[in-house]
Amino acid sequence: MSSDALAAWAPKLRVFLRRSLIVGLITLVVVALVGWAIGAATGFWQAMYVGPVLAVAYNMAFEDPARWRAARENRWYLRSDALIHHGPEGEARIPLADIADVRKRLGWTVVVFLTNSLRLRIAYVEDPTTIAEQILSARSRLKP
Repeated sequence: MSSDALAAWAPKLRVFLRRSLIVGLITLVVVALVGWAIGAATGFWQAMYVGPVLAVAYNMAFEDPARWRAARENRWYLRSDALIHHGPEGEARIPLADIADVRKRLGWTVVVFLTNSLRLRIAYVEDPTTIAEQILSARSRLKP
């Protein structure tokens, strides 16, 4: 049985960089506040400056590039009967009847909740709200 193609999505570098900037700024502020607390308690004020720089440097040099290399190969396809994921590990086909709910998370991710309590993440996409609506609409056409 053949199904109709409805939509396709892939991670976008621009969205990934926006996420990295937001997470980096939050990390910078939190580590600076911890450094300030250490400086206030011990007089070692360098912790307020060195900690944030090291945290941001680690994220930019190691964590973010590795995360993008893992995510950039993912492709998601919505068909009239299934959600299909093509990734580095192969293909996974999720029947639309197995989807319990779909929600947007953090402005760059769509989380697909399955009836067996598992979750799938469609990350670094440009319009997660529209993607969630498309998946829910396709599911509702399949099972009224």
